[in-house]
Amino acid sequence: MIAKPLAFAKGITAFSEKPWFHAFEIVSRLTVGVLLILFAEQTSYPLTVKVIGAVLCFVSVFLLVIGSNNHKKFAALTTKIGPYFRPLGFVAVFGGVVLIYLGFS
Repeated sequence: MIAKPLAFAKGITAFSEKPWFHAFEIVSRLTVGVLLILFAEQTSYPLTVKVIGAVLCFVSVFLLVIGSNNHKKFAALTTKIGPYFRPLGFVAVFGGVVLIYLGFS
């Protein structure tokens, strides 16, 4: 994402064409969201972790409601930001570091 933002965008397109794309996106977000909610009390900031988990669960339900076709259209739309994936990559790395920090109690 940071090193090759255009390749990352092409990867999103390729991934969105897989037949299991929509189901994987729903199940993975729901799984991580539920795990965050279940184990939030073991972190330094349980409310923050619960909120992040709840957002992931909400996104899973939202993706289920909008359906596979609209989800694929959204994925195709996001690939158009191309070079802007680089700064978003830095935001993602920072977010990952924050999540790791939140995990320590």
